[in-house]
Amino acid sequence: MDRRKKIYIQYAGIFILTIVLGGILFIIKTSDIWRSSLPKYEYTTILPKELLEMMNQNKELIIIDTRIKEFFNKGHIRGAVNLPYTSMKTMNKVLKNEMSKDIVIYSEDGERSKKICDILTNLGFSRIKNLHGGVKNWTESGEEIVK
Repeated sequence: MDRRKKIYIQYAGIFILTIVLGGILFIIKTSDIWRSSLPKYEYTTILPKELLEMMNQNKELIIIDTRIKEFFNKGHIRGAVNLPYTSMKTMNKVLKNEMSKDIVIYSEDGERSKKICDILTNLGFSRIKNLHGGVKNWTESGEEIVK
């Protein structure tokens, strides 16, 4: 191969590499711009007494117990709906039409519900609240649970 052909092949390789890397960078930057145009929501953490106040004042309040059905049946906060953490797709479907309402999420100790709150806020829910300490903190603060 003569020298000219080698140079052309090197330049073609550099050109193709530049196009590929540019395309990858474009895809990465475009997805960042797309994501940044969506509103970013954050959930708030509330104490049991704040939830009790909300329950007394707000008829549109939705309370979600994310524990499995067996724990839910042993006792839950009055008015709570059982949507276990194992079925996030179902939770999203059920709550999709309720995005404008206050939604309180709780789990056994509040840790799992934090993760679920993160997921729901990333899905566009703006009025998500996490019960600090979960149902354990609720009962320790003297509030009742129903079966």
